[in-house]
Order: sequence, then C-alpha cells, then structure tokens
Amino acid sequence: MTKRVTDLTLPDIALREAALAGLDRGDSYATWVSQFQCLNELEITAAASAHPPPPALRIGAWNLERGSRWTAAQAVIMEQNLDLVLLTEMDHGMSRSRQEHTTRALCHALGWHGIFAVEFVELGLGNPWELNQPVDPFNQAGLHGNAIISRYPLRNPKLLRFSDSDGSWWHRRFSEARLGGRIALVAEIATTTGVISCVVTHLENNTSPTVRSMAIDELLNWHGKHDLACVVGGDFNTSTIDPTETSDPFQLRQILVESDPERFRNPEVHEPLFEVFSKANFHWNTANTRDVSQRTRERGYPKPPLGRIDWLFTRHLSATEARTTAAVDIAGHTIADHELIQATVTAS
Repeated sequence: MTKRVTDLTLPDIALREAALAGLDRGDSYATWVSQFQCLNELEITAAASAHPPPPALRIGAWNLERGSRWTAAQAVIMEQNLDLVLLTEMDHGMSRSRQEHTTRALCHALGWHGIFAVEFVELGLGNPWELNQPVDPFNQAGLHGNAIISRYPLRNPKLLRFSDSDGSWWHRRFSEARLGGRIALVAEIATTTGVISCVVTHLENNTSPTVRSMAIDELLNWHGKHDLACVVGGDFNTSTIDPTETSDPFQLRQILVESDPERFRNPEVHEPLFEVFSKANFHWNTANTRDVSQRTRERGYPKPPLGRIDWLFTRHLSATEARTTAAVDIAGHTIADHELIQATVTAS
C-alpha cells in the first residue's frame, strides 16, 4: 500500500550499509527491501499558486540525468513555457548531485506542484564516472526516482511498482549497488476541456523489447480509466535490442544502423510496446518528432549511433507542436544526456 507523504522517510546510513553488506553475503533481497519505507511512499510538494484551469497543457518529458543541473533545467522550462514536466532520473540526497533533493528544489524555484517517488535506494555513490568525482564520500539519503512537476495542482497521485522489476538482479551487476525497481507515477490535471491523466515512467534498458512491452501492458491495465484523456511520457529505452545478450552493445548498434540507418529513430517494428499502446488507443506521431533524444556527454557517452528513446503517447487528446529541444544551457554546456521532448495537448 502506497502512503502519500509530504516528506519521504529517509533511510539512514547505517541501514543502507547493513543492506549492502547483507546483499553482498547473499541475504534475501526481499528481506532488505521491506525495511525501506520510502519504497512505498509518494512524496507530495504543494505550491501556493492557484492558477485557473488552462484550455491546454504544454507538456515536456525529460530524463534529467540525476537532476544535478536543475537550475539550468529551470531556465529551459521557463523559456519553453512548459506547464508540466514528466521527469526521470532525479536524485534526492546523493553525493553526485550535491546531496540536493533535485525535484523539490526545481519545484520550489518554479513555484510549482510536484510528486516524487523512489525507483532505487542507491547503496553506493553511483556509476563508474560518478565514483571518480564524488562531492562527499557518502550519500545523505541515497534516493533516485521519477517525478511529475506542474504549474497546476496535481490530483489523485498514484505509484506503480512494476511486478517484473524487483531490482534484485541489479545488485553489483552494472557497478551500481541498489535496492528497488522501475516505477510509474500518475496524477490528474483539470483543464477547461476536461481532466487529463498524466503518467511518467522509465523502462529498463538492460532487458529485451519484449520485457519492456510487458511493462507497458501492466501499466495500462493498472491505470485503467480507458475513457479518460491520458498522456504517458518518459524514457522508454526503445533501443530495439537487449544489451545483456551481447558483449558489445555499441558495436551491435553500429552494425544494425548500417543496414537500417533509421532503425533507432523509428523503432516501432522492433519494440512491441508501440503495438501495446496502439491497441489501447494511444497515438504518438503528432506528439513526437523523429529527432534523436539522446545526447553524447563530454565524457563521450552515450556513444553513437544515437536514437529516439524518449516518447509521449496520447489518448483522447489532440497533440500539436511537437518539439525536441537541446539539453544545453545558454553557454552551450550539457544539462543532461537526454534532450527535452515536448508537445501541446488538448482534451478532445
């Protein structure tokens, strides 16, 4: 049962260290997960703003890669005049992002409402690049998750933890020790043309297209409300491959793009999740461009060929003015390794 809270129950360092030691010696994964209350909490940030319901929403989806550059992201959000952003990969109390609650900091700076939930409790400082440049030798909270932030009040927020993503297989496998699993968040916004249900999710990259489609099937069955206008957005990792089945996924991608140059911009035939969405009466062509949504960072990752892995899917909505916006600040410095995608949606 998910508990709605104004502040998450933060796991102390002693508990995280004990969980890390326990998992390393082979303890039951489920035993440790049950001790982290934050994995079953949904944090609400309320704003003082009382904007009247709009006729339409300018919606963005953005994997902000920890959210450490949230001040630069704020400037882009304001410049693009967005009303709501579906956020993935947001940190709370991580050394790599200056121990900040990046979602709440962004909400407060914008004067917006927000919801946040934990995907993973991070039991280490991060990936190999982050291990080389920590701000502190510890994480104050060690939380990483997804969020929805909005100019307008968010109603009926809910959290789904995917049943096939318990996170146990993650431990140490990709140089990141962690507890948790993939999630989806949903909230509703009132507009003058009707209520719009807004969903954010981040699907697993280190698995197969089939498993990703199963996650979307679970999400849509859980969400229900088939007659309600809905937008589902986020990072769907539509890479068209299963990286765990090859020793060099980047080489495989290079081979595949040589035979089909548009494969990673147009992944529909290789990713069955698109068919799952289509059968549920969702559309995506007018809500998205076909630009790549990945951005190579200064460290050279992700490596080309890049693709479009971030999407907006809409049902019972008119989607217009799709745009893919570069994730760079005014000086041209990278904000995140994903571009901002956006569109205007109106309940139809």
